[in-house]
Amino acid sequence: MLSYGTIAGLQRMCLPVLFKEISTELNLNLVSIGTIWGLDPLAGVFIGLPSGLLADRFGVKRSLVAICILAGMIGSLRAFSVNFLTLALSTLVFGFVSAATVSTTVKAAGVWFRPRQLGLANALLQISWFGCAMIATMLSATVLSPSLGGWRQVILLFSGPPVLVGLLWLITGREPVKGQPAATSVSDIPFRQSLSRVIHIREVWIIGLIQIAIFGTHTGLMGYLPLYLRNIGWSTVGADSAITVLNGACLLGIIPMVLLANRLGSQKGMLIFSVSIISVSMLLLPFVQGSLVYVLLFVSGFLRSAAMPLLSTLLFNTRGVGATYGGTAIGLASAMGMVGSFLAPPLGASFTFISQSMPFIFWGILPAIALPLFWFIKEDRNRKLSGERGFEL
Repeated sequence: MLSYGTIAGLQRMCLPVLFKEISTELNLNLVSIGTIWGLDPLAGVFIGLPSGLLADRFGVKRSLVAICILAGMIGSLRAFSVNFLTLALSTLVFGFVSAATVSTTVKAAGVWFRPRQLGLANALLQISWFGCAMIATMLSATVLSPSLGGWRQVILLFSGPPVLVGLLWLITGREPVKGQPAATSVSDIPFRQSLSRVIHIREVWIIGLIQIAIFGTHTGLMGYLPLYLRNIGWSTVGADSAITVLNGACLLGIIPMVLLANRLGSQKGMLIFSVSIISVSMLLLPFVQGSLVYVLLFVSGFLRSAAMPLLSTLLFNTRGVGATYGGTAIGLASAMGMVGSFLAPPLGASFTFISQSMPFIFWGILPAIALPLFWFIKEDRNRKLSGERGFEL
């Protein structure tokens, strides 16, 4: 949770609320900001699959030691940017370790937790992200930047915790012992065999396509919403609070929604509902004003909060994946999702020539397009994998 939260939450999510200050100092326009915000996930397109393969081959402890320490060191480079090019390059390089965190921490959950605990474990990972993201969006621009002397110091401050977490992994972390309920986290299966096994599983590709839409919509919203609200007259505190409200709602809703999926006995049914809520809320956002924006963000955030942990659990529960190939499968699906995260922000921002609200319409259409893909995912609720662990809610 600390690995995921400090890197993907603190380090990454401090940037959107600082964009106004950054754009003023570095003379960046909306399209430039959208491009920079999309470069972080672009790195995930290239590193998602390799990081999953490495986690499957060498184990989560060694992988997370390297990822956490590198994230702190490389993430700090963004603080020394002097123009669009240097900020873009440093964000891209940081994106490599940031994206590797996703497949490795989800792999860790699959290694250490029993099948019926996995949905809740993935939910807790998301809670760590939402909690740290709330801290970053709530404090970065309004409290820390004025107190520390600017956006550069905020980025440097948030680069410290991942290094400390990496040292904790080095000193205290250990791999599960064979024979315990958790699966073996270090595999002797060659890279080529792992890759060959995973790329022939249809559901992995389908979930990856769904994640293109979800990742793209979420990344676009997080990067653009504070700027949009400020441009239509909101105060800095009010605009940044909107993201905080959304993250807070997701934080509150994720456990109840996952438990509801458990009771209903259908991951896929809850996922269809969550993705529908994402689409509808995005399409409605341009048409609400004032405090109703907070209401919409809170309700939609609460109801859609289970999407990411359930997608991860559904992927692990896919026949032929399990803990042995979980890192590779998560890496491939995440790499596909990062394509959406890279393309959707600048594409959405380009529609501002029509109106400032048009990006939300574009990002709302993406999840709607992904909904029919659930038809091709077969959900076997009671299956146990032969020779490896099955993962069920």
